[in-house]
Amino acid sequence: PSEAFDLAQRARELPNLEFVGLHSHIGSQIFAVEGFVESATRLVDLYARLLETGEVPTMNLGGGFGIAYTEADDPMDIAELIPQIVDHVAHETSSRGLPMPHLAFEPGRIISGPAGITLYRVGVVKPVAVTLPDSSVATRLYVSVDGGMSDNARPALYGAHYSARIVSRVSDAPPALVRVVGKHCESGDIVVDADFLPGDVAPGDILAVAATGAYCYSLASNYNAVGRPSVVAVHQGTHELMVEGETVANLIARDRGLGSTTRGAH
Repeated sequence: PSEAFDLAQRARELPNLEFVGLHSHIGSQIFAVEGFVESATRLVDLYARLLETGEVPTMNLGGGFGIAYTEADDPMDIAELIPQIVDHVAHETSSRGLPMPHLAFEPGRIISGPAGITLYRVGVVKPVAVTLPDSSVATRLYVSVDGGMSDNARPALYGAHYSARIVSRVSDAPPALVRVVGKHCESGDIVVDADFLPGDVAPGDILAVAATGAYCYSLASNYNAVGRPSVVAVHQGTHELMVEGETVANLIARDRGLGSTTRGAH
């Protein structure tokens, strides 16, 4: 807190900087209000000190609000979460005789995340024997798809978990343990680490992976010369192409090869 106070004071003094307020960021994928309340309490402490020497235009309590990637995730409704934080700040400031600050939040993932669904086409299905923690042996289906870590780097970067469903047809087949993997020839190229799909999942099936609207397109790359996929907006039975998928021609469009100026060079 003392370091933050000193930095804020220094920002006020520098002619080429404008002090616009306080900001905190406590993490990502947060499902409970307690961390935000604690952060707000600490910011109000700093807010009170800074008000003694000048204005504090904004108090930004950041983001990190979690969303459901799998059935195991149980996020709070943001419509219930934000009022609790605002009420806490109001109580903390009024009890000290301070003006209520202008509050800001950053609900990024919670807006765009659930809005995105990635569709993959199944290429190959391969049964693999795996040893379970109890030393028993089970069969896991490795389901390869036409995308992977170039369109969703999060599982490879930090072990993010997703779930998948077959959306191109209805199946009554018994569920089978699967791992959905990509086409990038890497051991970490995993789309869905562990989930259950109908046991008759087959080449040509379309899989949907939900909650990919945040940190997928923005982190997408051309890893291993794989083009980024199209982005299509869908609304009430209509659709519109927002971003064209990359073709091989797009990937090599900037290649120039060896020109005349380098002929004869070794």
